[in-house]
Amino acid sequence: KPARPCNKAAQGAPLGALPASFIGELPCADCPGIRYQVNLFPDRAFFSRMTYLGRGDEANLDDTGTWVVSSDRSTIILKGGREAPAMLRIKDANTLRMLDVEGRDIESPLNYDLHRKDVEPLEPRAAMRGMYRYFADAGWFTECLTRRKWPVAQEKDNAALESTYVKARLTPGEELLVNLEGQVAMRPKMEGQGAQPTLVVERFIGFSPGERCGARFTSVSLENTSWKLTRLSSKSITVTTKQREPHFVLD
Repeated sequence: KPARPCNKAAQGAPLGALPASFIGELPCADCPGIRYQVNLFPDRAFFSRMTYLGRGDEANLDDTGTWVVSSDRSTIILKGGREAPAMLRIKDANTLRMLDVEGRDIESPLNYDLHRKDVEPLEPRAAMRGMYRYFADAGWFTECLTRRKWPVAQEKDNAALESTYVKARLTPGEELLVNLEGQVAMRPKMEGQGAQPTLVVERFIGFSPGERCGARFTSVSLENTSWKLTRLSSKSITVTTKQREPHFVLD
């Protein structure tokens, strides 16, 4: 059933103190197992990583997004960049159990539990969508799903992002919606000592001028709502001003 957001204090209660990492080794049909880690933060953001064991160091599938507790406080829903949300049953404050795509328990003697651990940092790499602005010689990115704001590192495909932004913006410092592939990694702070989470742009895809991030977990009617294609499988969809935007309406 649909999850209805509660207030922040109520959402955190069945999960105990946050932030926390929940980690477990899940079954895999064609590998020794899948190490699944999800980091939950008190601002309702999450980072996750699925590591397919036995397939080398790069066999990771990362995701970022927003979590919410269901209205009956029994299930946590992770809404990230994948096609369908992940759902986990809250067994207790220290244990989450993976559910199937319909939100039902998986009947199996195999392990589907994730257990609370001390926070293990993640530097997720994923397709992202968010608001970007470049002002006073610094780029900033606010990711749509997590609502987290990160400085943008001056490396990899950042040059293409900056140069395209300068041409697309109407006023200095204007925020534009951008699609990209990137990694949230620790980099030295722009001012002061230490390190901070920073967006490393691995591939700039394109801007969508005039658009903005939607609300988190927005509930809208299936009928008489315009649905725009923004991603096809793992590929982000961008449309030039001369092309017709792919969309549909259920009437």
